[in-house]
Amino acid sequence: MRAAGLTTVAAILAAAVGLAATMPTMGLFLPIEQLLLFGALLLLYHADGGYRRYRKRPWMRIAISTVTLFLTMRYLAWRIDDTIPFGYGALDVTFGIALLLAELHGVASGAFGQIINVMPLDRKSPPLPRDTAECPSVDILIPTYNEDPSLVETTVIAATQLLYPAERMRVFILDDGGTDAKCAKPGNAGVEARRRAAALRAIADRYGATYLTRPDNSHAKAGNINHALRSIDGELILILDCDHVPTEDFLARTVGFFCADPNLFLLQTPQNFVTADPIERNLRTFRMMPAENELFYSVMQPGLDFWGASFFCGSAAVLRRSVLDEIGGISGKSITEDAETTIKAMSRGYRTAYYNRPMVSGLQPETFTGFILQRVRWAQGMTQIFLLDNVWLKPGLTIMQRLLFTNLAFYWLFPLARVTLLLMPPLFLFFGLNVAVTSPHELLLYAAPYYCAALINSQYFYGRVRWPFISQVYEAAQAIFLSAGIYAVLRNPTIPTFKVTPKGEVLEHDFVSSLAWPFYWLAGLSIVSIVVGGYRVLTEPHFRGALLFVGVWVFLDALTLLTVIGALAERRQTRQTPRAYRREPVWMRVNAGPWHPTRTRDLSRHGAGVFQPSVKIGIQRGDDVEIFFRAHGLSLMSKVKSSRKIDGGTVVGLRYELKSIDDERLAVRLAFGNSATLVGRVNRRHVGLGTFKALGFLIKIGLVGALRHIAMIRPATRSD
Repeated sequence: MRAAGLTTVAAILAAAVGLAATMPTMGLFLPIEQLLLFGALLLLYHADGGYRRYRKRPWMRIAISTVTLFLTMRYLAWRIDDTIPFGYGALDVTFGIALLLAELHGVASGAFGQIINVMPLDRKSPPLPRDTAECPSVDILIPTYNEDPSLVETTVIAATQLLYPAERMRVFILDDGGTDAKCAKPGNAGVEARRRAAALRAIADRYGATYLTRPDNSHAKAGNINHALRSIDGELILILDCDHVPTEDFLARTVGFFCADPNLFLLQTPQNFVTADPIERNLRTFRMMPAENELFYSVMQPGLDFWGASFFCGSAAVLRRSVLDEIGGISGKSITEDAETTIKAMSRGYRTAYYNRPMVSGLQPETFTGFILQRVRWAQGMTQIFLLDNVWLKPGLTIMQRLLFTNLAFYWLFPLARVTLLLMPPLFLFFGLNVAVTSPHELLLYAAPYYCAALINSQYFYGRVRWPFISQVYEAAQAIFLSAGIYAVLRNPTIPTFKVTPKGEVLEHDFVSSLAWPFYWLAGLSIVSIVVGGYRVLTEPHFRGALLFVGVWVFLDALTLLTVIGALAERRQTRQTPRAYRREPVWMRVNAGPWHPTRTRDLSRHGAGVFQPSVKIGIQRGDDVEIFFRAHGLSLMSKVKSSRKIDGGTVVGLRYELKSIDDERLAVRLAFGNSATLVGRVNRRHVGLGTFKALGFLIKIGLVGALRHIAMIRPATRSD
């Protein structure tokens, strides 16, 4: 049945692309025909609930993808056949071709998006064997490099209390910061390495885990895991980044997949984050809009799973040990060892799967610098895979797997396309370069239906997880730095090295990121271009149509760049441990007084935020507070650390007084142990926004953020 579905979907989409691509561009399609096609797309969109409906009907998905691809190919054929400025100056032709190439990247990415997302899989968890002796043995690996031991400790506590037969699982701390070579270093570096190694050994001993290290740091994270494979023998391996705290039911919901399918190599789950990325935090959009990674984990991975192409993302994944042994362990040729490992296993005929249920609580990078470091590694690694381990030369892969893994590398060329698109309006408005030969009539006939169809399609497939215009903000923020990284790997594919993304950083003060300066120039250029464009509209009426089109383009670019500038005004971040936003009814009493019903606002391993309504109960800093968690029938003692007024009441900050290992385990379980809570939290953020409201939202956060950034600028700007 699934094979027939694959064939049908591929045939329909290929027919749409082929038909549109072979039609002559001029004279065949009249305005009324283009209008009717676009109208049909609108009807289909609204008939299936637009961006509000979560579960799309399969044949509606195919119909909307088909119409969108048809309009896209018509636009592309027109652009290639009729708009390249041959016959003009050399600069016009050069920049005209550059613009076309940038658009081709967007068209190809959009087309692959249609293919990937046309029929996503929604897998259900198979049960575990009833006899615990038949449950596969599982080794839980927690690699760590330079992270604070307290961060690792939270993950270890959670990993050692998973709901799985205790005799069938073991937990290992893989310490790459305490290697023999690091501990042998002279001076403070060696002292710090030995101190950290001792702290991690103590954590392992305290909670029943095993501490492992190795002689040196060769091959980074891949080498760390491969060294551990020599000391473990579990049938399955769960890999967790040291800041990815698993929920209690992680193994209970994932191991059954391997029992049901002996050919399954990998089960990937979403990487869910309980902290904001730097853009969300600095613009204060966290919990207001869907997280940036939701598009990949909630939409793209289930879509890739339909085509048998979901892949390992480095953490929150279970792998079959025997397959790892067969392929030589975790691959280390590229710096994205996870995707490379997936391809090697697929080429031997093994399958992968994706289970779309958030079951870890992780941390995002705290600074924009850390965010860029992470994304440069991803971009360089995926490009490395294509250059050094080309999927088209690998045996055993299906055509769709080859295409989709090629697209994963091709996608990371977006920085080059985005920089090109940012520079084109000023070139036209300032210097009059003719980068596309067209007329207002042709723009309305071909460009308008294509751009509107792309927006409608994006809202239909992604509207619940990605608001309009937000992708442009993230792409613009990364474009300059990723372009340099991609150029480096294209020059020498072996030059990039694995760099750990910093997590758990403490930021004592607000400051302007040292990476902000290129955006001052780009934003200034866009704003001046708007002024020049307005002047030319008044003085050159014969060019008014083209000038207005480019004017809208450059206005959106300016707004995007102002939003990026706002995101580069880093906010103070003093919390050392992540807090999970969780509303749960509890009872509390102060200084052994009477019990009062209330609810939590957030929980962490070390404390809680409790919302206290306006009723007076006389809470003061330093008071002893007992919190009784009704759902668990257990209580924890704490002290009042802070209080602040909010929403007609008071949020009281409590710090637990944890007196035993059982208390430690309970605190972690309360904050991070329930995957149903994570699912509910993610679903609450999966709320779409209409296009015009999204534009208003962008204007608001862009202007507010840019003004805050400007107010923070000082003669001596602090860097991050």
